[in-house]
Amino acid sequence: MPKAFLFDVYGTVCDWFTPMRGALAGFAPNGEHDFDQLTRDWRNGYGRATWTRVKDDLPFIPLADMTKEVLRDLLAEHEIPATDAELAALNGVWRRLPAWPDVAGGLDRLRTIGPVAPCSNGNFDDMESLAAFAGLNWTTLAGSEVSQQYKPSPATYLMSAEKVGVAPGEAMMVASHQGDLKAAQAQGLRTAFVMRPDEFGGKGMGEELAVTGEWDVVASSFIDLAEQLARQS
Repeated sequence: MPKAFLFDVYGTVCDWFTPMRGALAGFAPNGEHDFDQLTRDWRNGYGRATWTRVKDDLPFIPLADMTKEVLRDLLAEHEIPATDAELAALNGVWRRLPAWPDVAGGLDRLRTIGPVAPCSNGNFDDMESLAAFAGLNWTTLAGSEVSQQYKPSPATYLMSAEKVGVAPGEAMMVASHQGDLKAAQAQGLRTAFVMRPDEFGGKGMGEELAVTGEWDVVASSFIDLAEQLARQS
Protein backbone atom coordinates (compact mmCIF):
# COMPACT_ATOMS: atom_id res chain seq x y z
CA MET A 1 0.00 0.00 0.00
CA PRO A 2 1.47 3.41 -0.94
CA LYS A 3 1.85 6.05 1.74
CA ALA A 4 1.63 9.10 -0.54
CA PHE A 5 0.45 10.02 -4.02
CA LEU A 6 2.01 12.16 -6.74
CA PHE A 7 -0.07 13.23 -9.74
CA ASP A 8 0.56 14.27 -13.27
CA VAL A 9 -1.75 17.26 -13.68
CA TYR A 10 -2.19 18.27 -17.34
CA GLY A 11 -4.41 15.51 -18.69
CA THR A 12 -4.54 13.25 -15.65
CA VAL A 13 -6.08 15.64 -13.13
CA CYS A 14 -7.38 18.34 -15.49
CA ASP A 15 -8.95 18.48 -18.93
CA TRP A 16 -6.71 20.74 -20.99
CA PHE A 17 -8.28 20.12 -24.39
CA THR A 18 -11.73 21.66 -23.87
CA PRO A 19 -10.70 25.05 -22.42
CA MET A 20 -7.64 25.41 -24.63
CA ARG A 21 -9.65 24.70 -27.76
CA GLY A 22 -12.26 27.19 -26.62
CA ALA A 23 -9.62 29.86 -26.06
CA LEU A 24 -8.10 29.37 -29.51
CA ALA A 25 -11.45 29.23 -31.30
CA GLY A 26 -12.61 32.36 -29.49
CA PHE A 27 -9.45 34.21 -30.45
CA ALA A 28 -9.60 33.43 -34.19
CA PRO A 29 -13.28 32.73 -34.90
CA ASN A 30 -13.25 33.91 -38.51
CA GLY A 31 -10.44 31.77 -39.88
CA GLU A 32 -10.70 28.34 -41.44
CA HIS A 33 -8.64 26.52 -38.87
CA ASP A 34 -8.71 23.01 -37.44
CA PHE A 35 -8.93 24.09 -33.81
CA ASP A 36 -8.91 20.51 -32.55
CA GLN A 37 -5.51 19.94 -34.15
CA LEU A 38 -4.22 23.37 -33.19
CA THR A 39 -5.01 22.55 -29.58
CA ARG A 40 -3.24 19.20 -29.76
CA ASP A 41 -0.27 20.82 -31.46
CA TRP A 42 0.01 23.39 -28.66
CA ARG A 43 0.01 20.71 -26.02
CA ASN A 44 2.42 18.45 -27.92
CA GLY A 45 4.71 21.38 -28.62
CA TYR A 46 4.97 22.01 -24.88
CA GLY A 47 5.90 18.36 -24.38
CA ARG A 48 8.66 18.59 -26.96
CA ALA A 49 9.94 21.84 -25.42
CA THR A 50 10.29 20.34 -21.94
CA TRP A 51 11.88 17.18 -23.31
CA THR A 52 14.44 19.24 -25.25
CA ARG A 53 15.41 21.08 -22.08
CA VAL A 54 15.90 17.76 -20.29
CA LYS A 55 17.81 16.12 -23.17
CA ASP A 56 20.11 19.09 -23.77
CA ASP A 57 20.49 19.94 -20.06
CA LEU A 58 19.29 23.49 -20.61
CA PRO A 59 18.63 25.90 -17.72
CA PHE A 60 15.32 25.60 -15.90
CA ILE A 61 12.76 28.26 -16.88
CA PRO A 62 9.07 28.66 -15.95
CA LEU A 63 6.78 26.38 -17.92
CA ALA A 64 4.55 29.35 -18.80
CA ASP A 65 7.45 30.85 -20.76
CA MET A 66 7.69 27.72 -22.88
CA THR A 67 3.96 27.34 -23.52
CA LYS A 68 3.80 30.98 -24.57
CA GLU A 69 6.67 30.58 -27.07
CA VAL A 70 5.16 27.38 -28.46
CA LEU A 71 1.89 29.27 -28.93
CA ARG A 72 3.67 32.20 -30.59
CA ASP A 73 5.30 29.88 -33.14
CA LEU A 74 2.10 27.91 -33.71
CA LEU A 75 -0.02 30.98 -34.42
CA ALA A 76 2.66 32.41 -36.72
CA GLU A 77 2.80 29.13 -38.62
CA HIS A 78 -0.94 29.34 -39.23
CA GLU A 79 -0.81 33.07 -40.01
CA ILE A 80 -2.93 34.04 -37.00
CA PRO A 81 -1.70 37.48 -35.83
CA ALA A 82 -1.33 38.04 -32.08
CA THR A 83 0.26 40.73 -29.96
CA ASP A 84 2.42 39.85 -26.98
CA ALA A 85 -0.43 40.88 -24.67
CA GLU A 86 -2.84 38.64 -26.56
CA LEU A 87 -0.40 35.74 -26.37
CA ALA A 88 -0.08 36.23 -22.61
CA ALA A 89 -3.87 36.28 -22.20
CA LEU A 90 -4.31 33.13 -24.27
CA ASN A 91 -1.49 31.40 -22.42
CA GLY A 92 -3.29 32.06 -19.14
CA VAL A 93 -5.73 29.28 -19.99
CA TRP A 94 -3.20 26.79 -18.60
CA ARG A 95 -4.16 28.08 -15.15
CA ARG A 96 -7.89 27.72 -15.82
CA LEU A 97 -8.31 24.01 -16.56
CA PRO A 98 -11.25 22.12 -15.01
CA ALA A 99 -10.65 18.91 -13.10
CA TRP A 100 -12.17 15.71 -14.44
CA PRO A 101 -15.44 14.86 -12.62
CA ASP A 102 -13.93 12.03 -10.55
CA VAL A 103 -10.98 14.03 -9.24
CA ALA A 104 -12.40 15.80 -6.18
CA GLY A 105 -13.99 12.68 -4.72
CA GLY A 106 -11.00 10.55 -5.60
CA LEU A 107 -8.51 12.92 -3.98
CA ASP A 108 -10.65 12.99 -0.83
CA ARG A 109 -10.48 9.20 -0.60
CA LEU A 110 -6.80 8.95 -1.40
CA ARG A 111 -6.00 11.66 1.16
CA THR A 112 -7.23 9.28 3.88
CA ILE A 113 -4.29 7.04 2.95
CA GLY A 114 -1.59 9.68 2.70
CA PRO A 115 -0.50 13.06 1.31
CA VAL A 116 -1.52 14.03 -2.22
CA ALA A 117 0.57 16.40 -4.34
CA PRO A 118 1.03 17.39 -7.96
CA CYS A 119 4.15 16.11 -9.69
CA SER A 120 3.80 18.39 -12.67
CA ASN A 121 6.03 20.32 -15.02
CA GLY A 122 4.00 23.36 -14.02
CA ASN A 123 5.64 25.67 -11.52
CA PHE A 124 4.26 26.37 -8.05
CA ASP A 125 2.54 29.56 -9.19
CA ASP A 126 0.83 27.56 -11.95
CA MET A 127 -0.22 24.83 -9.52
CA GLU A 128 -1.54 27.30 -6.94
CA SER A 129 -3.66 29.12 -9.51
CA LEU A 130 -4.92 25.88 -10.99
CA ALA A 131 -5.73 24.46 -7.56
CA ALA A 132 -7.81 27.54 -6.73
CA PHE A 133 -9.63 27.40 -10.07
CA ALA A 134 -10.27 23.66 -10.18
CA GLY A 135 -10.81 23.07 -6.45
CA LEU A 136 -7.78 20.83 -5.96
CA ASN A 137 -7.07 20.26 -2.28
CA TRP A 138 -3.39 19.32 -2.34
CA THR A 139 -1.49 18.47 0.81
CA THR A 140 1.59 20.24 -0.56
CA LEU A 141 3.16 21.08 -3.91
CA ALA A 142 5.86 19.02 -5.62
CA GLY A 143 7.08 18.52 -9.17
CA SER A 144 9.50 20.37 -11.42
CA GLU A 145 10.06 23.39 -9.20
CA VAL A 146 11.28 21.14 -6.38
CA SER A 147 14.01 19.66 -8.54
CA GLN A 148 14.50 22.59 -10.96
CA GLN A 149 14.26 19.94 -13.67
CA TYR A 150 11.41 18.83 -15.89
CA LYS A 151 10.01 15.35 -16.09
CA PRO A 152 11.22 12.76 -16.95
CA SER A 153 14.35 13.80 -15.02
CA PRO A 154 14.90 11.29 -12.19
CA ALA A 155 15.39 14.07 -9.64
CA THR A 156 11.84 15.35 -10.19
CA TYR A 157 10.32 12.06 -9.04
CA LEU A 158 12.81 11.43 -6.22
CA MET A 159 12.65 14.94 -4.77
CA SER A 160 8.85 15.00 -5.08
CA ALA A 161 8.65 11.83 -2.99
CA GLU A 162 10.95 13.46 -0.46
CA LYS A 163 8.75 16.57 -0.46
CA VAL A 164 5.72 14.52 0.63
CA GLY A 165 7.80 12.80 3.29
CA VAL A 166 8.15 9.26 2.00
CA ALA A 167 10.74 7.00 0.41
CA PRO A 168 10.42 6.50 -3.37
CA GLY A 169 8.97 3.01 -2.93
CA GLU A 170 6.25 4.40 -0.66
CA ALA A 171 5.09 6.98 -3.23
CA MET A 172 2.66 6.19 -6.05
CA MET A 173 2.87 8.17 -9.27
CA VAL A 174 -0.59 8.57 -10.81
CA ALA A 175 -0.73 9.45 -14.50
CA SER A 176 -2.62 8.93 -17.73
CA HIS A 177 0.69 9.04 -19.64
CA GLN A 178 2.61 5.80 -19.51
CA GLY A 179 5.92 7.44 -20.39
CA ASP A 180 5.58 9.42 -17.16
CA LEU A 181 4.88 6.21 -15.25
CA LYS A 182 7.83 4.43 -16.83
CA ALA A 183 10.17 7.22 -15.74
CA ALA A 184 8.77 7.19 -12.21
CA GLN A 185 8.92 3.39 -12.02
CA ALA A 186 12.61 3.50 -12.98
CA GLN A 187 13.22 5.54 -9.82
CA GLY A 188 11.46 2.99 -7.62
CA LEU A 189 8.05 4.68 -7.33
CA ARG A 190 4.84 2.70 -7.44
CA THR A 191 2.61 3.43 -10.41
CA ALA A 192 -1.09 3.86 -11.20
CA PHE A 193 -2.28 4.22 -14.79
CA VAL A 194 -5.57 6.15 -14.91
CA MET A 195 -7.11 6.08 -18.38
CA ARG A 196 -8.37 9.38 -19.79
CA PRO A 197 -9.85 8.52 -23.21
CA ASP A 198 -11.22 12.06 -23.65
CA GLU A 199 -7.93 13.82 -22.92
CA PHE A 200 -7.21 14.72 -26.53
CA GLY A 201 -10.77 15.67 -27.33
CA GLY A 202 -12.01 12.11 -27.58
CA LYS A 203 -9.28 11.17 -30.01
CA GLY A 204 -7.07 9.62 -27.40
CA MET A 205 -3.37 9.01 -27.73
CA GLY A 206 -3.45 5.60 -29.41
CA GLU A 207 -1.02 3.55 -27.35
CA GLU A 208 -2.02 5.49 -24.25
CA LEU A 209 -5.43 3.81 -24.30
CA ALA A 210 -3.89 0.35 -24.05
CA VAL A 211 -1.78 -0.84 -21.12
CA THR A 212 1.86 -0.94 -22.24
CA GLY A 213 3.64 -1.44 -18.91
CA GLU A 214 3.46 -3.44 -15.70
CA TRP A 215 1.80 -0.88 -13.47
CA ASP A 216 0.77 -1.52 -9.87
CA VAL A 217 -2.78 -0.37 -10.59
CA VAL A 218 -4.74 0.25 -13.79
CA ALA A 219 -7.86 2.31 -13.12
CA SER A 220 -10.66 4.04 -14.98
CA SER A 221 -10.82 6.98 -12.54
CA PHE A 222 -9.46 8.29 -9.26
CA ILE A 223 -12.48 6.76 -7.53
CA ASP A 224 -11.66 3.38 -9.08
CA LEU A 225 -8.04 3.76 -7.97
CA ALA A 226 -9.09 4.47 -4.39
CA GLU A 227 -11.49 1.52 -4.38
CA GLN A 228 -8.86 -0.86 -5.74
CA LEU A 229 -6.37 0.24 -3.07
CA ALA A 230 -9.03 -0.18 -0.36
CA ARG A 231 -9.56 -3.79 -1.47
CA GLN A 232 -5.82 -4.42 -1.25
CA SER A 233 -5.50 -3.14 2.30
